[in-house]
Amino acid sequence: MTDLTEGILLAMEEAVRTAGRMMKQAHVEKDGIEKKEGRSNFVTEYDRRNQVYLEEAFSGILPEAVFMGEENDRFDAHLPMGYVFIVDPIDGTTNFLFDMSLSCVSAGLLKDGKPEAGFVYNPYTDDMFRAWRGHGAFRNGRRLKAEDVPLEEGLALFGCVAYNREHIDALFLCVWELFEKALGIRSLGTAAVALSLVAAGAAVVYTEYVLKPWDYAASVVILEEAGCRITQMDGSPVSMSCPSSVIAGTPKAWAQTREIIRQAEKASTPSGC
Repeated sequence: MTDLTEGILLAMEEAVRTAGRMMKQAHVEKDGIEKKEGRSNFVTEYDRRNQVYLEEAFSGILPEAVFMGEENDRFDAHLPMGYVFIVDPIDGTTNFLFDMSLSCVSAGLLKDGKPEAGFVYNPYTDDMFRAWRGHGAFRNGRRLKAEDVPLEEGLALFGCVAYNREHIDALFLCVWELFEKALGIRSLGTAAVALSLVAAGAAVVYTEYVLKPWDYAASVVILEEAGCRITQMDGSPVSMSCPSSVIAGTPKAWAQTREIIRQAEKASTPSGC
């Protein structure tokens, strides 16, 4: 197996930046938009173009790696050993469609099933988050080290989508409690950016009930290298092969949010007769 080097990681970073610039320069036309299963779930020709570009670029940088992308059924739940790229060519597609300037390219590199490196790039702000296992996490070259502060000392982020209503009652009970405890609540419409902002200390926690591996594959190593926790809501590791619930935050805010969710789930579950 090829050993990763700084040069390989820098080449990957540049490929992600290029894909981001392609996204920023796009002009979305209605005839280039398709709906996927569920309400408000879209894919554009630019998602596919970015994915094709990234697959070609990454195969030239690390030829032995398997490429798995969100679009065109390029994701296989049976992860092989060795290197695997898990890519979301545009995270925040609905934001992208409505020209909100809040979308990103997200690319995670697994090694034997575990996150080894990650890149999250928002071209609208020129924000590059990157991490390499054992070598730290960075935002635009500045090393990240999240301060372990509780909900009361920061912003809380959450995510939800119209096409997935699973546990929606519990989620909004949780959001209400986050509103009461944190300095403010936000929903950005892109999980990869939100998770990376937690690693950067811009928020203390992010939670969402159902995310796919390409939503968080890049951010896991960014968060962990910055000193944050990311797990499913029951405290188990997030999966790289199937959807997961997610809590990510400083250790203190993570623990508080996990308890809030536990209480919200209990309150939203109808009692038996």
